[in-house]
Amino acid sequence: MTGRTKRAHWILLILLAAGLTTAAQSIETGEGVIAGLRANARAIEDLDAVIVVETYEEGEVGLTQRLRLSVLQPDRMRQEYLAPDYLAGNLTLIVGNDMWIYIAAADTWYEKDLSELSAAEQPWLVFRQFLRGVEDEFADYTFVLQGVDGEGFHIVGAPTTDDAAYGRIELWVDPRTFVPSRRLLFDADGNLLVDLHILEVEEVADGTYLARAMETYDEEGELRSVIRYEKLAVNGGLDPALFDRPEEPSDG
Repeated sequence: MTGRTKRAHWILLILLAAGLTTAAQSIETGEGVIAGLRANARAIEDLDAVIVVETYEEGEVGLTQRLRLSVLQPDRMRQEYLAPDYLAGNLTLIVGNDMWIYIAAADTWYEKDLSELSAAEQPWLVFRQFLRGVEDEFADYTFVLQGVDGEGFHIVGAPTTDDAAYGRIELWVDPRTFVPSRRLLFDADGNLLVDLHILEVEEVADGTYLARAMETYDEEGELRSVIRYEKLAVNGGLDPALFDRPEEPSDG
């Protein structure tokens, strides 16, 4: 490495440290970091995407699913399976706490009240957090800022209610984008449940950032799933009728 290259390298590190320090000076608490995270996510008015979910077993892809995900502020979400074939046509519609699930193979609708389900029973919660009219997964925790390092803000959340889904949440949040780069979830006994790595963050709207990929690892560090946005459109003006439950045909 030449002397000029070394100087450029150190200047880059100094600028990075200065940027992190500035962010840390303006946000001094864990709750402040969470507020920035929420503000970024909820700047999205609507989102329409095709998502690919790969589930791993012993290091190999065991199942690949494709679905169309649509969200509309403040409280609407639609999730339609596209593949594999035996799931294609299955549909979930959510408006507020009302959820309808259509099972295509049985041509049957089921209805649930989300207010009666815990966060642990709502696997789509990671997508619902975009919505302003929905209590997000961080609401049952108090967050403390541990410090600022090369990965950004490091915060730890402790549960404040018996309804909290996890015993502890640990996050690293980028101070520029306010998108987490990593999230650790622990049970009440302190055992690691999920290690989520958040990747390929990009600006999807003016000043709004979103990760295009996520990887989940289990307590032993084994890759369990990869979630990737295959197609993505943000703030494109979705038709509210997309979230209406189709009328069932009459018997007559």
